[in-house]
Amino acid sequence: MMDTTVGPAESDDYSQVHTLIEKSFGNSRLEHTMVEVTTAEDPNFSKGDLRVAKIGSRVVSMMLIIRRPLRIGSVIVNGTLVGPVATSPEDERRGYCSAVMRDGVQYMRDQGIDLTILWGHPWLYPHYGYSPAMMSTEVVIKSGIDTQPREEKARLVLRPLRDTDLQRVTDIYHGNTATSSCAETRRPTTTEWMSRGSATIKVLADSSTDEAAGYIVLGTDFGRPAALEVGVRDDEACEAVLDALLETATKNRLMELPCLISPSHPFAHYAFYRGGEVRISSGRGAGMAMVLNQETLLAKMEREFERRLSLTDFHNVDTVLQIRTSGAATVTTTLVISRGRVSTNTVPSTAGTTLRDATGVENSLKLPLVSLNPLVTGYQGIRDLAKQPATEIRGGEHAQRLINVLFPEDHPRGGHLPLVWE
Repeated sequence: MMDTTVGPAESDDYSQVHTLIEKSFGNSRLEHTMVEVTTAEDPNFSKGDLRVAKIGSRVVSMMLIIRRPLRIGSVIVNGTLVGPVATSPEDERRGYCSAVMRDGVQYMRDQGIDLTILWGHPWLYPHYGYSPAMMSTEVVIKSGIDTQPREEKARLVLRPLRDTDLQRVTDIYHGNTATSSCAETRRPTTTEWMSRGSATIKVLADSSTDEAAGYIVLGTDFGRPAALEVGVRDDEACEAVLDALLETATKNRLMELPCLISPSHPFAHYAFYRGGEVRISSGRGAGMAMVLNQETLLAKMEREFERRLSLTDFHNVDTVLQIRTSGAATVTTTLVISRGRVSTNTVPSTAGTTLRDATGVENSLKLPLVSLNPLVTGYQGIRDLAKQPATEIRGGEHAQRLINVLFPEDHPRGGHLPLVWE
């Protein structure tokens, strides 16, 4: 790469960034909207969050970092959504994308980001430390599902979203995603809720109080009509959402309408028992994640570890677990578990001494960082990861059971903001 510089975009670079996006993504407005809204309106945005590679003064590659706190179970960690990432077509295969990605990853690490997620090509992003760690999930509403007579549900009416609804729909969203790994947290602002594309957000409001009881985000997913997100307060709201989605399917002459939510979402449970179909696939791109700061991430997870332990026979034991990861550096984190309480200690690994618990048992997990990513989010459990040659577990079945309790499998899903949907 000749005369190449990589770093934060300057104000003079922004027009070139938009030209580059147009060349890379054609008529799609999604990527333009993500850059425009984030750089101009997002109070979380910092100058360095738009990274570019330049030859002299010409921008040849870019990446956008969107700061959003992310959930890992019930805890919230410093997170980012990455996208779009683009290189000018005439400059591809010259290492510019690699340069801007590696620069961006180090920048996020230096900024104290714990976890970063993105949806992208599975053959590309593992080069920079990402690995598959989120699922593509949906609940399919079929046109033949029976509903209750309309007069029994008339108390909730569908209307457009208003500014006065923002706090209520934000509360509903957080209630529905309270323990959903990789779900981003939101604020009750127009920046994070108002659609900038063709997607529409409708509120289910109480006809007597006008208070929001649920919401629906309608749009398209890879060209097919879909409910991009829903929020529900209770079973009455679930029934009203189901009715509204069936009306949408009928109006558009659809045999089925996908609802892009996790199987753990309360509406997913309701729809399943009313004849909906839950689908989980790895298609439509890959949801990927990377742990950037193992020390702070696992320390923030202490209370979540305790919540998970409290539900099992490990809630009243004294033990330790060492987690040693290898990547750009080797880092060892020790989880000290004492009668349901968890504390962490993270140090760079040198000789790699393994601690023993009170019974003299060594409990340790050694794995590459790319395997820690799906373990933390719940995308892959330890029983699958243990089959990989680079994974080493000491402590036998006891250690494996403990790891499985601390890092249970889940349906992680995140990185989808209503405001940028087309």
